[in-house]
Amino acid sequence: MLGISVAAAVENDPVVDGSGGTGDSQLRLVRLMMWTALGLIMAIRLLSALEEGLSWSVAFVTMAPYPPLVALLAGPHRRRVRGSLLAALVMLYAVPFAVVGTHWDWMPWPLAVAALCFFRGRVAWPLFALILVATNVAGLRAGDDALSASMRMLKTADDGLIIFGLYALVVMVARLDAARGDLARLELLRERLRVDGELRTVVGAHLRAVLAQLTQAVDAEPKIARDRLGAAVETVRQALTHIRATAADYRVSPTLPAPIESPRVARLTLAAVFVCDVSLQWVSAAMIRPWTLLLLVPLMCAAGVVLLLMKPSRKQMILLGVLVGVPAMPFSYLVMELSGISNLWSFFLGLVLIRMRPPRSLVITGVAVALYIVLLFSLPQGPNLAGVAGFLVNLAVLTWVSYGLIRLSNLVVLLRQAERDLTREALIRERTRIARDLHDLLSFSLSAVVLRGELCERLMETDPTRARTELAALPDLVERALTELESVAHAVVGLRLDQELTAAHAVLEAAGIQAAATVETGTLPPEVEAAVAAVLREAVTNVVRHSAARTCLITVTPAGDTVRLRVVNDGAAEPTTATPSPGPGGSGLTGLAERTGGRLTAGARAGGRFELVAEFDS
Repeated sequence: MLGISVAAAVENDPVVDGSGGTGDSQLRLVRLMMWTALGLIMAIRLLSALEEGLSWSVAFVTMAPYPPLVALLAGPHRRRVRGSLLAALVMLYAVPFAVVGTHWDWMPWPLAVAALCFFRGRVAWPLFALILVATNVAGLRAGDDALSASMRMLKTADDGLIIFGLYALVVMVARLDAARGDLARLELLRERLRVDGELRTVVGAHLRAVLAQLTQAVDAEPKIARDRLGAAVETVRQALTHIRATAADYRVSPTLPAPIESPRVARLTLAAVFVCDVSLQWVSAAMIRPWTLLLLVPLMCAAGVVLLLMKPSRKQMILLGVLVGVPAMPFSYLVMELSGISNLWSFFLGLVLIRMRPPRSLVITGVAVALYIVLLFSLPQGPNLAGVAGFLVNLAVLTWVSYGLIRLSNLVVLLRQAERDLTREALIRERTRIARDLHDLLSFSLSAVVLRGELCERLMETDPTRARTELAALPDLVERALTELESVAHAVVGLRLDQELTAAHAVLEAAGIQAAATVETGTLPPEVEAAVAAVLREAVTNVVRHSAARTCLITVTPAGDTVRLRVVNDGAAEPTTATPSPGPGGSGLTGLAERTGGRLTAGARAGGRFELVAEFDS
């Protein structure tokens, strides 16, 4: 029952409703990044088919598996629909083979994307590896040499990893957006359960012991009753001391788990894509002049260390630019294979777009693209126009992917940090509420028990009959305190004005203050009634603790569209200007009135009186 009631209270808590979440704009951004990368890869494959001499109609036939892939990525779908789309993807991938055989760029990257994105990890990665191995074997059987078959396999892996990385980040951002506030709710639930356990263990044990002592004292012999009453009053004092200390502790800001790191999927995907592209350049160099690997391997490994291991900074961007820029231009004119390093410029440009603002970033990107085109046309056997377009689109894809992975990684970190901030704010508000409720509610009830217990002890010597009457009323006060103790942890505190007026009259009488109360309002809305009762409770507490009053007048009257609470006592020291009188630590009357939606003035008046007036909109 405890878990259910607390969970229900947390679920409806306005502190953690997630209204400050990410919204649709971030989701549209991350989806745009994924769809743009997918579209560019499809464009590369179309240009590759055209470069091989296929007609436009046949080239479009090779794109037959793309529609079901797009439909899968646009999910979510039910299991049956997803299975049908996967089956359609596999069957449509076989269509171009029936039309042109193996005379097309038949890399099964759509199958690799489907394997990684739509199967669980334990199945996805073995299936992905199986597709790559099958690609290599099929290439060898189709007449490719070992290096060409390896290049086909690496390109398949590259495209599959690119879409998978972006898709995984899209799913992550979507889940963070859908689950915004969940962490706050969970931490709030844990906090309330912890508070409930702590208060029940310490304060609850004290109050149950007091209740047992008072119950035994009611019908006991005078001497035993006096002893039990004295022990009960002392136990209540201890509980009151513990509550005040606990309230002070709960005003300390909470601590949250360790700092958030960048999503691993983004870092690993970026590393995998880099390794695939580097491997492609090594295979290309090995097909022409293997000795050039002695130059390419150290340079590309150094670039990988800078990109993947260095702390993100402008220094990282500059160092990567030097490593991939200078060897390609101008040293590629001395060693042609060094021009392959220009295919790593996309990772440098991704950092440029992240670290620099327009127009500088756009100028650097434009210069890099111009130099890249010059390199393409300066090769001994340069590609045709379709090939040049394919290379440029490939540069755009990798630039977009490196930018997207870094940007989305940062976005996920920001979303998680926002979730942590929301959680921290919720916990601070919750702990502040607990501290206030302990002070405003439970502290008052226990103070009333102490005051009436002390009065009862005095009356046992002078008026035993009245002492018995006062003693019989004490167990009810303790039971009320036990109820309020549970309400503090459950955040379902509700005060009733009639009960507070009765309690105020009893406390004032116990303190030797003659009390009179007048209520001229009818039935009040629950929230207004609770607010008036809360301020009344605090006001009476202040009269008992901080004044030398002999009389106290309480009135609750309507005043237009408001309800006015007026508490006047004759225990003020000297008349002063009427100014608000907040209590220490934000727990005084002014703070209480503000928290309950009221307006309060208080101050000394002529004739040694002290007046408090609080108004609440009804």
